[in-house]
Amino acid sequence: MEKVVTYLLIFTAITFLLGALLYNVVGNIWFNELFYSNDILYTIFSLITELGDTRVFIFLIVIVWYIYDKRFAKNLAFSLLGSGYVNNLIKDIFQDPRPYTNIRDFGDGPEAVAEGYGFPSGHSQTGMAVYGYLAYEAHVKKSQILCWIFSILVYIIAASRIIIGVHDIQDVWGGLTFGYIWLIFVILFEPKLSEIISKMSMVIKLVLSVVIPIILFIIAIFVFPVPTGDYGMMCGAMMGIGLGYTLETEYIKYDPRELDTKQRILNLVIGIVITLVLYLGLSFAFPESQIMDLIQYLLLSIILVTLVPWLFIKINRK
Repeated sequence: MEKVVTYLLIFTAITFLLGALLYNVVGNIWFNELFYSNDILYTIFSLITELGDTRVFIFLIVIVWYIYDKRFAKNLAFSLLGSGYVNNLIKDIFQDPRPYTNIRDFGDGPEAVAEGYGFPSGHSQTGMAVYGYLAYEAHVKKSQILCWIFSILVYIIAASRIIIGVHDIQDVWGGLTFGYIWLIFVILFEPKLSEIISKMSMVIKLVLSVVIPIILFIIAIFVFPVPTGDYGMMCGAMMGIGLGYTLETEYIKYDPRELDTKQRILNLVIGIVITLVLYLGLSFAFPESQIMDLIQYLLLSIILVTLVPWLFIKINRK
């Protein structure tokens, strides 16, 4: 772990210095203006940038949870949610507008491609929190090819945000830097926190799973009377995953590591279909607001973490 953290600190320093160099030498939006009129690149990188979208992360975590390792998937989910929460706090603090290249004319008049503030780039920061953590897991499992794939993907997603014009160098530079810091924090402290939590009673775990997200939610709402971040979504998901993982580990005890290939494929197909139906159904059922988002993602996550594994147990026993 010390060697990995050392490498990450080096990459953090290189990324920070490279970002500073580009910012001061070529300018903050030079690359934005360079690619702004290229419709082919815009189309290609608009697809690539979706790999850093929350919806993709939901399905990615579900896949890892159902067919690989639920403990690692839980850590991956909290890495995403924690990084996303911090990213939104920073955005609401700095309130940095996106570059003018975020405005495009798609035929019906000029409109913004992405909403909210620019600094730091959420796709860059959360991409590091998710794909960077996957790269770390691949490194631990001695799969260097996957490690490099996930590592390179972080930078491709970050670059896509500039190429499609929704962020400038400053935004992406900040997102990657904060993302590295968060990833190092998770790698260093997750084992220690998990060890402490594992010694707690189930009641305390359940209480903390509710109290901590509510505190985080209240802080965001009171500090920012008109918050632009997805605090409800992130805190609701935190609560649901915390509650669901505690209950499932105690009573259901689903372990994807014990499955054969046929069972993994079956669970994967069923899990993806259920996730898609629930995600779309709850999205239509709940109006958009911070409170409604909290309830929506609380229900979504707790169902995916408890009821779906319970269903797998029943199916796999037959």
